[in-house]
Amino acid sequence: MGRGAQLSTNSRPKGGNIVDVLTVTPRLLPRKLPRLVAAPGRDLELLVMSTGPRHCAGIDLISGALVRAWCAEPVDQRLRPYDVAKVTVAANTDLVPDPSQPEAVATAGPPELAGRLTGRAARRLIAPLLHPESQPLLGTHSPAVPFWERSRDHPSIALVRPPQPLMVSTEAERLWCHFPWLGREHVLSCTDPRLWASLARSAKTWALLRGGTIFVVALAPPLDGHCHKVVEAVVPPR
Repeated sequence: MGRGAQLSTNSRPKGGNIVDVLTVTPRLLPRKLPRLVAAPGRDLELLVMSTGPRHCAGIDLISGALVRAWCAEPVDQRLRPYDVAKVTVAANTDLVPDPSQPEAVATAGPPELAGRLTGRAARRLIAPLLHPESQPLLGTHSPAVPFWERSRDHPSIALVRPPQPLMVSTEAERLWCHFPWLGREHVLSCTDPRLWASLARSAKTWALLRGGTIFVVALAPPLDGHCHKVVEAVVPPR
């Protein structure tokens, strides 16, 4: 696959290959979500939903806002969904790779494990943020959004609870999530390191997921002028 077409929301494997479709469609007006307003120096506690090499996505325990916390240092990949992580807001906004991310904050260091939250308390935080089932993912049917069209009026990350069947597979040394949404089969590149390791340990190339599983769908940093949709984490129901 070319660098400019890394995933597809409206494609399926054919003949053993992932077929890429990159068609830009208009974005719908987003629903109103809580947004974090935090001055540098403020400490936050986040219910972890996903992690990346330099960021952690989670729900602020105080405001209920979904946050993408970016830092200069590597993030400990032992952090997992439902952990509670502590971060301190920093003033260096250059740490954020896409300034149009409305959920983004820069942090003074990597997130630190502060506890764990599951059960009813976690569900209360997650429920208001679940992506509406009647809307396309992140407001567009396209698998990617042109970087020059990005704005802080639209979300860059969402908690998605798709209907079954849900499947993950490996192909061409990459991990893929397969799921239905709005009557179409979606296939998105998945960057969840825990899920990849789990499949590798089992020597499987595919696995079915439980109903109620949440996909953390996000726009990746720009690549060849586009921000592609990816599944940053597969969050099991708790």
